[in-house]
Amino acid sequence: MLKLSEGTAIALHSVVYINNSDKPVTVREISTKFGISDNHLSKVLQRLVREGILVSEKGPKGGFSIKNEYKNMSLLEVYEIFEGKFKCHRCLFSEGDGVCEECIMSDFVENMDKAFINYMSDKKISDFKHLPNLNP
Repeated sequence: MLKLSEGTAIALHSVVYINNSDKPVTVREISTKFGISDNHLSKVLQRLVREGILVSEKGPKGGFSIKNEYKNMSLLEVYEIFEGKFKCHRCLFSEGDGVCEECIMSDFVENMDKAFINYMSDKKISDFKHLPNLNP
């Protein structure tokens, strides 16, 4: 069933936030916005830099920005950088392609996985024009 680590959640929110900025965004700005650790955020952003999605600019006006060619990247592509290829399941006990013939939740699990895949592959980073204000 769906696996979503904190790092993946940070990556998804960060790329959308960075995409909506007209200037490079600092670690401090993102960590304050989402109430997350600077250290964990830095590791996630550096991975996105290594993958070629983000650019890191040093200096007083530095920060992170997204490369133009990745602004229409799907959320599923970002997810799979951190979690690996998404695999649909039909059983809470099975890993991979195995199917438990006796699973009482197989229809539910399969439908949830399909809904997740459809949403994440249809939604692009550029689809999100703003994020709600998360700070009280």
